[in-house]
Amino acid sequence: MYESLTSKLLENTSPYISSMIYDIDGRKLILECVNNPEDCIPKTRVIFSGIKSYSEENIDEEFDDLCMDSVIDFSRREDNVYIINTEKKEISVEVDSEPVSESIA
Repeated sequence: MYESLTSKLLENTSPYISSMIYDIDGRKLILECVNNPEDCIPKTRVIFSGIKSYSEENIDEEFDDLCMDSVIDFSRREDNVYIINTEKKEISVEVDSEPVSESIA
């Protein structure tokens, strides 16, 4: 059975993002998603590591800071190039390895 990358990385977690950090020195992009938007408790961390290239484009030109961003889709464009679409951004990363997700205690 086919499982989408989004379903795999955000298994049993809402798509709402509590933090998104691009660590240039560590060559990592880390997204923390919450259990639900009502309590905003981080539940899952998605990590793209070994970043070779990073680019982002703002999709939401109105910059509503009161609106919580959320993941629309994680997709693989080609070998080791991933696209992260959120309500506010489109991010492209080329990485050394597959993205992983981990539970936040």
